[in-house]
Amino acid sequence: MRAADRVYEDIRRCILTGKLCPGERLTEELLAERFGASRTPVRSAIVRLAGDGFVEMTPRSGTIVKRRSAGEIADIYDVRALLESAAAGLAARSRTDADLDELKRLQDEMEADFEAADIGETENVETLSLLNKAFHQRILDSSGNATLAESASRLMDIGFLINTYTSFSREEIARSVDEHRKLIDAIRSRDVYWAEAVMRAHILGARNSLASVVEAEKCRR
Repeated sequence: MRAADRVYEDIRRCILTGKLCPGERLTEELLAERFGASRTPVRSAIVRLAGDGFVEMTPRSGTIVKRRSAGEIADIYDVRALLESAAAGLAARSRTDADLDELKRLQDEMEADFEAADIGETENVETLSLLNKAFHQRILDSSGNATLAESASRLMDIGFLINTYTSFSREEIARSVDEHRKLIDAIRSRDVYWAEAVMRAHILGARNSLASVVEAEKCRR
């Protein structure tokens, strides 16, 4: 494994396990010392982490572990609900058999991994998050509207999705997985309004689950 890849994995693992906290400032010098690497691979890892949504790089403040407020999270999900419900409606109208086959394949894999997963393990949550992103991305691509798909995809950076799934209980992930089946049924039926409604409810349900988690964390402080 290249040094930059190793450092990327090490830093990301520390972020996901809470050893590096949201808002914590990261410097190349400290990271190089902590992870036993030179500054060049550390710099490369930081750029990649920023692209994946785990850290934020700003000209004056340097690099910090990305932090999102409750309001920002709600805004992201509200916009996703608008964009992705429209995409689901378009996908219902223009989908192909190949689109349905791929959605079903992703869903089968996600259900199998969910049944076998220990939700408390970061690796398992990451696998489910990647499958979830691929599922939603396929619907966006099936919409036939590249501008819509690109706009919605930018809101699904993998760091955000992994941290979202980390916050969910097993019951909440089960609900999310089950709703994917309903999305496939709606898109298969070519019912534009049903597909839009199912996708909107799916994303807003996730928003509300996250809001409950954030509120519970505030009460524990």
